[in-house]
Amino acid sequence: MNDTALLFALGIARPRACDALDAFRDLFPGVAARDGARRRLFDERTTAGLMLGQVLCRNAPCKDAVRRAQMELGLGASCSTAAFCKARARVRVSTLDAMSAALSAKADVLGGLDGFSGVHAVDVTTFQASDTEGNRSEWPYAPGQKPGCGFPVFSALMAHSLVGGGSETWVAAPWKAHDFRLFAEASQRFREGALYVCDRAFCSYAAFAMLREAGAAGVIRGREWCLKRRDGDKVLGAGDRLTTWERRPCKRFRAVPEERWLDFPEKLTVRVITATIRARGFRDEKIVVVTSLLDSEKYPKEKILEWYLRRWEIEVSFRDMKTTLRYEFIRGRSPRTVRLEIAALLLAYNLMRYVMARGRVPGERRGVASTAAAVMAFVSAVPVLYAAGRSCARAFARLVAAVAADTLAKRRRKPYERAVKRRPKPYKLLTKPRSEYRQEVTA
Repeated sequence: MNDTALLFALGIARPRACDALDAFRDLFPGVAARDGARRRLFDERTTAGLMLGQVLCRNAPCKDAVRRAQMELGLGASCSTAAFCKARARVRVSTLDAMSAALSAKADVLGGLDGFSGVHAVDVTTFQASDTEGNRSEWPYAPGQKPGCGFPVFSALMAHSLVGGGSETWVAAPWKAHDFRLFAEASQRFREGALYVCDRAFCSYAAFAMLREAGAAGVIRGREWCLKRRDGDKVLGAGDRLTTWERRPCKRFRAVPEERWLDFPEKLTVRVITATIRARGFRDEKIVVVTSLLDSEKYPKEKILEWYLRRWEIEVSFRDMKTTLRYEFIRGRSPRTVRLEIAALLLAYNLMRYVMARGRVPGERRGVASTAAAVMAFVSAVPVLYAAGRSCARAFARLVAAVAADTLAKRRRKPYERAVKRRPKPYKLLTKPRSEYRQEVTA
């Protein structure tokens, strides 16, 4: 990919108008041009680039974006943030989503798709939003909070690529919505030939029926009832068998419309795998994994377990977005602004994962430093990229080299000895406020 064209299309560099238009069309064909848009100081691409800089600088305020536009992009903007905030309101969420999806797809190509059209971990996370009337009307408070004493909380079903590392948001709903309900609403976004790895909250007959309907495959953590043996089960090996599930009404039936439920097959064959996970320093744990990949020769038991154990990477991506990039609390004062900030967050995150995928050694899944280290590199490089102008490709190449050079060293495995912990300190428990203790001591 042409790095200069990429930075032009993302709005980080400010080229001539013709160059920007060509780069925008070539790299992000899914972004539709705005009809009848007039020439503005903060056009959509420039505003998106400044929002991208805000995310990469760890949720920087709008004042920093205005200063960057004045000093590094050379825009004759006022010191007030009013014009920039109005420009942010004009940015389309669909534009940021299309750019984010394109970057994630390019990272997947660099990582290799391993025989599938995509390998994704799916899970739900929550965000807090500003306490405004608009946000409260769509996303209520969490339980136990009195009016005016908390913040609206919303759940987001997200898919994280286990190949390139990119993420995307599928569905956003109030925190009361069950994870499986969001999964059913997002089933229209399943891609044919893709593999989806999920936790036990999604394990059901309906989940595998929806995956089969879309032509996709699934690896889902099972529950205790999955161990029940049925007549006609076929043993494939130790802890590996084929079983048949029947279509029966259950609680998750409410998340699927009745006409769609009746279109599901009456019986469904799945593969149940049981294994004991052993890790040094931890207790052994027996897990059950259910998958729709029935060929034990093409997809051996060890490969299925490896895919499921990598599901934890989506939890790490949640930590990178919410803790490292400081987006656990969204400052948007309306539902649309909240969705816009989430879209900008994912665009910045997928840009970092694309850079990390470019620096990865071929054939190795790991090696590049963590996303936290990549964030520190981006924080240092963002002013340089904005100020580099038409020579930004050299600055971007140095950024890729810096991220690729920051590799994870192979740690020595420390010995773990089983021993009794040392005794607690000989102090009494704190049973009342320290101020009362202080009064007793000074009396």
